[in-house]
Amino acid sequence: VVLGTSDDADLSIRCFDPDGDETAISCNALRCAARYASDSGLVTTGDFAIAAMSQRPRVQIIDSTNVRVDMGVPISRETQEEIKESNRDSFTRSILVNGKAVAFTPVSLGRPYAMLFVPDFSFPLRTTARAIAAQPDFPDDTGIGFLQVFSRQEMRLRVWESDEVFPGDPCTCAAAALVAAVVNGFTDREVFVHLKGGDVFLQWEETDHHIWLTGPVGYVFTGSYDF
Repeated sequence: VVLGTSDDADLSIRCFDPDGDETAISCNALRCAARYASDSGLVTTGDFAIAAMSQRPRVQIIDSTNVRVDMGVPISRETQEEIKESNRDSFTRSILVNGKAVAFTPVSLGRPYAMLFVPDFSFPLRTTARAIAAQPDFPDDTGIGFLQVFSRQEMRLRVWESDEVFPGDPCTCAAAALVAAVVNGFTDREVFVHLKGGDVFLQWEETDHHIWLTGPVGYVFTGSYDF
């Protein structure tokens, strides 16, 4: 993650894969960049904007550990309109997987996700996700989220993307999971989500419909590099 200046934000970031290819900006990268920028004096306020490709998300330094990020507004994959209200019948879809009907909720937050509610994770997640993602109605970059709801304020998420079950489970999918849980009437608009890489706290605002994610950031190492 490379930090730089910006004409219309407090700073900018670019992200690169280990092979050198530039990649999309993740919520994890935003939180890490915000923590570093705040601690090193690159910004002078605890609430600022970061230029990340075409977006300008706001970030907030909550305390010495937690950083809050604006994840944007959820969009309907089919109508491309903002998702604003709970309506179970309007958002639930069904597909046939191996001859069985599977219900899911489609949500888009920069990329499309299909969220499925499960009672537990005692099933072959990878095999099931591949079968669902192979459906002709799904775009190639669709992420498949499996969501276990514990209460109105707590749930667990596992996500499959691009033929992999990511160890950290992407935070964008967690935001999509919150939307799916709320529109189906399973949770409130403020929820703790348990991911394989740690826990995050999500809030879906009723006023402007933005989703905010709060999660911890910790230092792993420091160093220097001469270009």
